[in-house]
Amino acid sequence: MKFISYIIPAASVAFICGAILPGCSNDKKNTCGNLPEEVKPVAIAILNDSPSEFASVVSYPVERPYPLKNVEDSAEMVKYYPTLVDDTIRKAVEEAPDSAWQQIGWRGWTLGDGSYFWIDSGKIYEVTYVSEREHIMLDSLQNVEIATLDPSLQAGWTPVACVKDTESGEIFRIDTQDATNPPIYRLAGYSSEESLSGQPSIVLYGTLDLEGSMGNRFFRFSDDDGTTAEYSPDMVSDEEEPEIEIDRKGTSHRYKAKPDYWLDHIKTMAAHHKKHSAVNNADSVKSQKMIVRHDSTKSIKK
Repeated sequence: MKFISYIIPAASVAFICGAILPGCSNDKKNTCGNLPEEVKPVAIAILNDSPSEFASVVSYPVERPYPLKNVEDSAEMVKYYPTLVDDTIRKAVEEAPDSAWQQIGWRGWTLGDGSYFWIDSGKIYEVTYVSEREHIMLDSLQNVEIATLDPSLQAGWTPVACVKDTESGEIFRIDTQDATNPPIYRLAGYSSEESLSGQPSIVLYGTLDLEGSMGNRFFRFSDDDGTTAEYSPDMVSDEEEPEIEIDRKGTSHRYKAKPDYWLDHIKTMAAHHKKHSAVNNADSVKSQKMIVRHDSTKSIKK
């Protein structure tokens, strides 16, 4: 599984010490000097500041830091483009000489040592850059999400991920307390019958390890009773889903861990509660009216 960063070409044709450094000219945004063909479409799309062009040179889905939602297709990218592609990226592409674009082994092409994105076969497959607007959105969503948890689970924690078991409907969330060194990670699991604002059925604490040349993520958790859990969101094929494996005293169970969004479940719960309350209120009003009518009838008969 490859990860993305940000792309885009070079500066205008310039003379430095008598040498010509070809790049992407602002006056001719459809030409990018001697840029490699693999990166040229990306650079042109950014210099043209075209959401549709940019959307066409991206491999989907594009993963964004949780709890931001991933960009699932080109239609979503066209809408998300102003949030993702800002002046910092455009400036990096405009001012970069051709030599700033690098091909790094199997990871493909990148600009700025992977600070923006990664490109393979002419398309961005991973965006490592987080724009200023995204940072603002992240801060807001993280605060809102943590505030929905049981009060005992809130202080000092930041959301990392949410997944749902596609078979049982159980929901798991991972949070981090990164004020510690190394950071502490927490896995909390909720059965389909449990309130997400209450105490989870399982709480484990652990670490995150990055392994292999791709830096695959491995979360490992445990408690004092000997229960352990492992979860890696990266080591799967396109046909498979990642799994959370929980071992309780030698009995192991695997949960299909489909990436999900905690706040979507909170909204669904709130809507269900509102609808349920409205029905109860309507029934209560109806009952009161029936009582009034009954009392009125008895009074008339007298």
